[in-house]
Amino acid sequence: MLNFVRAWVWLSALLIGAGWTLSAMHQLNRCGYLAVFLLALAVPGWRRRKLRLSWQDVLRRVRRTGQQLARRCRRPAPLLFLALALVALVGGALYVPTNIDTNAYRIPRVLHWLGQEQWHWIHTYDPRLNSAGCGFEWLSAPLILFTRTDRFLFLINWLSYLMLPGLIFSVFVRLGVRSRVAWWWMWFLPSGWIFAMQAGSTGNDSLGAIYALAAVDLVLRAVKNRSVGDLWLSLLAAALLTGLKPTSLPLFLPWLIAAGGGLKLLRARPLVSALVVAASLLVSIVPVIIANLVYCGNWMGFSRNMSGLQNPLWIHSKFEGSPFWGVVGNIFCITVQNLAPPYFPLAERWNAAMDHFVHTAFGAHFASFDQFCLLSRFTPELSSLGPGLCLFAVVSMWAVFKYRRSTFAAEPADRFRQALRLAPWGALLVFMAKTASFAGTRYLAPYYPLLFPLLLAQPGQACLVRQRWWQWLGLSLMAFTALLLVVSQDRPLFPARMILGRLQLDAPHSRLVSSILKFYSIDSRSYGNERSPFEKDLPENEICIGYTSDGGQSEPGLWLPFGCRKVEQVRAEDTRQRLQQLGVHYVVVDDIMLSLVNETIEQWMKRYNAELIDEAAFKLQPSQPLMHGYLVRLP
Repeated sequence: MLNFVRAWVWLSALLIGAGWTLSAMHQLNRCGYLAVFLLALAVPGWRRRKLRLSWQDVLRRVRRTGQQLARRCRRPAPLLFLALALVALVGGALYVPTNIDTNAYRIPRVLHWLGQEQWHWIHTYDPRLNSAGCGFEWLSAPLILFTRTDRFLFLINWLSYLMLPGLIFSVFVRLGVRSRVAWWWMWFLPSGWIFAMQAGSTGNDSLGAIYALAAVDLVLRAVKNRSVGDLWLSLLAAALLTGLKPTSLPLFLPWLIAAGGGLKLLRARPLVSALVVAASLLVSIVPVIIANLVYCGNWMGFSRNMSGLQNPLWIHSKFEGSPFWGVVGNIFCITVQNLAPPYFPLAERWNAAMDHFVHTAFGAHFASFDQFCLLSRFTPELSSLGPGLCLFAVVSMWAVFKYRRSTFAAEPADRFRQALRLAPWGALLVFMAKTASFAGTRYLAPYYPLLFPLLLAQPGQACLVRQRWWQWLGLSLMAFTALLLVVSQDRPLFPARMILGRLQLDAPHSRLVSSILKFYSIDSRSYGNERSPFEKDLPENEICIGYTSDGGQSEPGLWLPFGCRKVEQVRAEDTRQRLQQLGVHYVVVDDIMLSLVNETIEQWMKRYNAELIDEAAFKLQPSQPLMHGYLVRLP
């Protein structure tokens, strides 16, 4: 598993570094990537010859690893993890990407870059297409380029999910958690909703946990074994973590503490160390920060004065009040969102009550939060750990007091380990003091595994994990998470509408059946079900389509088939002459943009002297009201 993690860090750094490098050379195309891959393949071949390994030795090691995995899966906990991984694999393979952010800006920005064979600042209203971290996008770019589809993007998360148990065990043991305790939690933690739900999706939150754990694990190995190679890899892993999301920047603190005196190892090979440091800066958030400073004047990449058409989530992601109230507000939000039941039918009432609360005298302290303590009907969409795992951790901590006088004596005080166990909690305080997003629970995905060693290092834990009731409770939670994956709102693994439709015929007045049917129902011509609802109306030789929206999710479908068509973002100030110069004859307009510019579709068409060709209904989420998209033709 360790070699797999090392290879994953190297591959991630290679793909992200290649994306920026090929963009600088205007060669972000198949030929450019093939050249990079050929150069990269020469390294393992040279390494194999240096170690005098034959391909038979490599195959023998792979076979031995498979046999070890087969033996492990005879026990309930590894078997349930395998079931979670298989269910996530099936869900990811059956459905197109349904993640809101993926369809709104991750896939579109990659397609824009590939269309011009370089990274560039995209002409758009949605700042996330330009200013968000590019880590996941650079990993997905070659997949889209060579396969001409986005159906395989979930494999990035799924492969990383397989590494999660081994990394958790290794880090926990190195931070002072007993092996037996670490073994059980290495299976229980990946059953948290944030990890299991995103294993088959295209979200980029759980991926950060792999880099965070790898950074700590490799740097501790480097310090112990005096290995400069592992130190280089740990630095790359820490840089890759920041390249995904800037909210992970505080987690650089645990890595610095873990590195400690190990940084002196860089002096052993100063030239290679300098190259690794440069590569780490390239694959980190640094290039995005530089671009944001150049184009927007601030490192976050937004400006309140840019015609006011900015994504509210992006603007309000930073808390503007006192850090104390930021911590208080986030403690409340993160606790409530983690303890919310999987299905919460009173979500609309709760959100209305929270909206009223922030307009009170006391609630004004949290007014800069974006949708303070937001809940949805299907709460796993918020990608928290889940109430089961959180309450299980609380019960475990309470039960430990019963076994605190066990025969397992506490280990001698180790200030270094204690500092490492406390550092993620310090990083969490920084996160809560500065962040004001309703999505804080999923932004914390890289933090969650590193928060547990402080709780699990108590000596009584070793006695607790031997209790059968405790083991079966944890296994039940894993089974329940697998059930949630099967009935997921985004990727149900059963014919939900057919079954519920028959039940509705048998019980037409049942409120329960109607509510569940509404939960799974999406209009047949929605953007969520049909990638390109206007495909039949667009001529095959029309290679450039206009699209005007701010945070809409329909752009990926307009690029179909990938590699044969391109999309140009249209802003309110764009003239007909400019669109004609770009070769745009058809434009897709949605209600999101019309509401922002305070226009009706008739007023928009009159301004461009356009005619309406077709109309389609869509929902950003099944619980939200229907919105409309319009296909118009320019003269």
